[in-house]
Amino acid sequence: MTTELHKLSDEAGRMKAFLALDASTYGSEAGFRNITRLLQLMLGMEMVTISLISADKQILRAKQGFDVGEGAREAAICNTAIQSYEPLVIEDTLEDARVRDNPFVTGPPFLRCYIGAPLTTVDGYNLGTICAFESTPRQFNRREIEFVTICAKLVMNELDLRRQANRDPLTKVFNRRSFEAGLNREMERLRRRPGNAVVAFLDIDFFKSVNDTHGHPVGDRVLREFAAVISDQCRENDLVARLGGEEFAVLLPDTDLASARIWAERTRWTVANAWFGGADAVSLTVSVGLTELDATHNTSDAIELAADHALMEAKRLGRNRVVSP
Repeated sequence: MTTELHKLSDEAGRMKAFLALDASTYGSEAGFRNITRLLQLMLGMEMVTISLISADKQILRAKQGFDVGEGAREAAICNTAIQSYEPLVIEDTLEDARVRDNPFVTGPPFLRCYIGAPLTTVDGYNLGTICAFESTPRQFNRREIEFVTICAKLVMNELDLRRQANRDPLTKVFNRRSFEAGLNREMERLRRRPGNAVVAFLDIDFFKSVNDTHGHPVGDRVLREFAAVISDQCRENDLVARLGGEEFAVLLPDTDLASARIWAERTRWTVANAWFGGADAVSLTVSVGLTELDATHNTSDAIELAADHALMEAKRLGRNRVVSP
């Protein structure tokens, strides 16, 4: 119990679990909407949502009965709910000192009751809640509280299934489908709010010789260790993916081309100075191609093609180098 209670205050561990489970990526899919609709029908309440609590935001997904997409974390009643492993039940918000001054109570949608169960990982981290609320006070019975708890478990099961489907089974980084989805989300974000982002394509030089010399089991271990090295060079919000074979990609949000080149050179140097494959002590180099998301690349296919051309140029020039436009 002491360990579990510690995890309620371990924000760094919670955010690591949040990112590992890809929690904010899948919340609007049909499977989640079925769960929130079921809860709405069961409780007969106006509004139901899955509420994901990131480092600074409340992200609302699979919404029923209202259309708010996100808000500040500090204003979220669900931020209070994730401080416990038990459901948070508030039958009249105006009578509860924790929330009566909350902007969603004093202003639209003027919440008067709330029930929410935490979305808890197997390691004991609360990522958010599934919750229901409406504009009139009401009482909740034991059966209704249990049903909300069961729905929270269904959401976590769905999140875990989505995570497995969107990760490369060998290296545990994202797969190509997830990378392309992430790239499209980033392009949409930049259309709404101009900024910078860079895509990096990375290819292990002469990887076929690793399999030919040491065998495929060692080759698989090298790929896993290479993916770990690349991930260690990245920030929490960077997206690392294996596109196939020995080719990887990294999406670097909020990064200009000059900064991305510094990152790529550091990563290239780190790979060249590491050993892979355990006792087999395999030495590797990596070629990197960079491209910036800008107005000349208006589709994800165009961005990937530009990054691939830069990568091919790096290999043509002799490998173990970084090429950017």
